[in-house]
Amino acid sequence: MIIYNAIGEYASLLLAGLLLFVMLYTNPRKTYVYRYIFRGNIWSIVAIILQITILRLASRAGESFNPTLFMSLLILFTLIYNGVLYHIFSYVNMMSILRRRQRKEFLLMYTALSAVYVIALIVDIVASGLYEMTLEGVDISHFTRFYCVAGMVTCIICFYASVTNRSHISRVIWHTVCIIVPAEIIILCAQIFCISTNHTVFSGLTYVPVFTLAFLLFHNIPYDEQSGCNSVNALDEFLKKNIGKKKFYLMYAEFRMPTADNFINEDDDEIMYIGLNACRAIEGISPKVTMYRLDNEKFVNVINCSDEKQALKYADQIRGVYDGVKAEIKVPFNYILITEEISPDFDTPMKIREMNEYIINMKFHEQNNSYFYVVKPEDFLDFEEVYQVTSALKDIRNRLDLDDERVMVYAQPIYSVEDGAFRVAEALMRLKVGDKIYTPDKFIPIAENGGCVHALTCIILNKVCKVIESLSEYYDFDAISINVSSKELSHSTMYQDYLDIIEKYDIDTSKIRMEITETAMFENYEKANDNMRILNKEGIQLYLDDFGTGYSSLERIMNCPVKTIKFDKTILYKSLDDDRMDDILSYMIEVLKKNGFITLIEGVEDESQNQYSVNRGFEYIQGYHYAKPGPIEDLKKYFARKNTF
Repeated sequence: MIIYNAIGEYASLLLAGLLLFVMLYTNPRKTYVYRYIFRGNIWSIVAIILQITILRLASRAGESFNPTLFMSLLILFTLIYNGVLYHIFSYVNMMSILRRRQRKEFLLMYTALSAVYVIALIVDIVASGLYEMTLEGVDISHFTRFYCVAGMVTCIICFYASVTNRSHISRVIWHTVCIIVPAEIIILCAQIFCISTNHTVFSGLTYVPVFTLAFLLFHNIPYDEQSGCNSVNALDEFLKKNIGKKKFYLMYAEFRMPTADNFINEDDDEIMYIGLNACRAIEGISPKVTMYRLDNEKFVNVINCSDEKQALKYADQIRGVYDGVKAEIKVPFNYILITEEISPDFDTPMKIREMNEYIINMKFHEQNNSYFYVVKPEDFLDFEEVYQVTSALKDIRNRLDLDDERVMVYAQPIYSVEDGAFRVAEALMRLKVGDKIYTPDKFIPIAENGGCVHALTCIILNKVCKVIESLSEYYDFDAISINVSSKELSHSTMYQDYLDIIEKYDIDTSKIRMEITETAMFENYEKANDNMRILNKEGIQLYLDDFGTGYSSLERIMNCPVKTIKFDKTILYKSLDDDRMDDILSYMIEVLKKNGFITLIEGVEDESQNQYSVNRGFEYIQGYHYAKPGPIEDLKKYFARKNTF
């Protein structure tokens, strides 16, 4: 009696079921051709279930065997198998944007092939039937040969379509087709041989793995099926594997496209077609050039070449491709190409990406043109400094150690004209990274962008409170001010952490003052005003810093809870040389003082500036003429000692 071995079909059913589960419960890349994989896998499951049913009936043929039902199942399977072949054939062909434009012709062609398939099936049934009843049982060898031959024909047609469309499909697809098609034909031939010799059926393994491989390659995000680019994850793995082990180059490409409104009438397919042709052209430059896609407008070309001259030649050829796209495409766009040698100093993929972002921000941030730039050694040195600062700031933020020694506190005494002495001082932050000490203009913008500024403010406030507690016992002074970032002032609960820190120390809150910039105060006026009123209510006096550099009006300032107006040094310098500015400055000082504000001028560097400031009525003067910034402990040299008797 003939007993069929269906272990291959059960294995295929399990694989197809797992693939369906992954498709439904993950977030695959649902591109245009994804539909063919998803539907094809469902058709595969139905075909395998039918095949298993056929094999079970054939293995148990007896008196209850129903020839009509069995023939119906065979015919139904062959039709569903044709549906499976359609989805494989469609997936391979629709990888090409050119074939998508010809999809009507494609459907007509496959309809014709399907008609030939059905006619051949009918002829085969009429001529000899799809199976044979023998003394040993039901022999389905003829049925198996029929659909296996159909599968081989489909493989050959797919291969021919790929050959004729080679220039419009990516390298990875071409290589996949060259491997899969011969393997499929070999497995189908093996199926024809095995069904006749040992009655083993495993035809499901000729189509389920095709869908599985396509999903893993192109929809599980290692590759983009249109451009042929590897994913960012694949790039990271390549870099981790090769950094420090061999010399190679990397070209970062960023495209700056206009908004959709600017080219609403353009043909999107035409743009895509030109773009994909550019990808094929770049692949054709050399097998040593590998493309990676970071997002829609950012790409990386890895030039796997140790010779600098040859690598730069490849880079220039890639640039030529992009220039060709600019000339051909109707949509105006610009590109930025950055080519760099990947040295062992780039110890992580993230550091490479940050280097590229740094170059773009420093050199091409607001530029409206296309640029091709080769990174110089000094560029890396500059970036390395920024990278070290950024890393230190992130570590400071994450640790939030209020006594962190990397955050240093300097101070500059401020002279009181009325008292003829130093009554207040401004605390100035410094950042120590390794052996270098950085001023705020070098690290505060980085801290604000990286969400680290609140931690820095808390640390400097804690250290200033500690110094105030120490100085208050022996020295006579009014207060020490700290600067508050614009990012802080707009935060709804910024004041709470500050008050919690101040409460830890045995000091009067009036000894702490906070300086806010004019621009920061009016970026989010309502929220800033609320925070300022809360701090003021707690006894913390506020300074309006850099007055004169923003766009605020005197009327609006009158309604803000600030006590001291700190004029920016640029107003002082302009007033010295311009009578009109001198009149404006005198008027502002008069108005502010009449309304109860205290006026302070910064940036006074010589006696002429000092005398001018005194004559105009400034109550406090800050600048190198009186004292330079130094470690906060040096304030002992400027504050008067208390009379202990």
